[in-house]
Amino acid sequence: METIEYRTVDKSSWGEGPWQSEPDKKQWLDEETGLPCLIVRGPHGALCGYVGVPKAHPYYGKHYDHESIGVEVHWGLTFASHCAPAPTPESWERFKDRGRRAWGEAARYPKGDSAQFLRDRTKELESYEAYVAWSEAAKVCHKVCDGEDDDVWWLGFDCAHSGDYCPKMDFTKHWGDDAYRDQQFVEDECRKLAKQLKTAA
Repeated sequence: METIEYRTVDKSSWGEGPWQSEPDKKQWLDEETGLPCLIVRGPHGALCGYVGVPKAHPYYGKHYDHESIGVEVHWGLTFASHCAPAPTPESWERFKDRGRRAWGEAARYPKGDSAQFLRDRTKELESYEAYVAWSEAAKVCHKVCDGEDDDVWWLGFDCAHSGDYCPKMDFTKHWGDDAYRDQQFVEDECRKLAKQLKTAA
């Protein structure tokens, strides 16, 4: 699996910070364990980290809070799933339906989530090619090289908890002591998680 970085999020309104120069998604293969890793920026601007385990792993297919999973990572695991489904014309139609439903809500609440969704996803609502590119860059999924098995179970964590700074959310600017968990922090946590998962195999 090759290392790939994506930069797809408009962060112009977020103010200055390390997020401005960071990728919004990164995939790489952890050298020590051979496990695939992902970083994906979440909806509030915080980074989320993921490590994939193969079918033979004892944690494959298990919920993130299953009693058998004993790992330590930032605020604990909050995600477990296969890769997000690949974008299709049918999923784009459902996405556009969501956009059509958002118009009424956005008219009533111009600063609400629906209005923000319409502002953020204008290109993707208008163009299938833009929708496909955004889906690949924003979802928990990875690209593999020829001959590599892409069937992994992602176990992940997020950095949008108490004490974590989320740069897209204005109200977090008033919390004072929150810390933004930058790319290096999340990569280090992914490596720590990968090592624990490899030991459990």
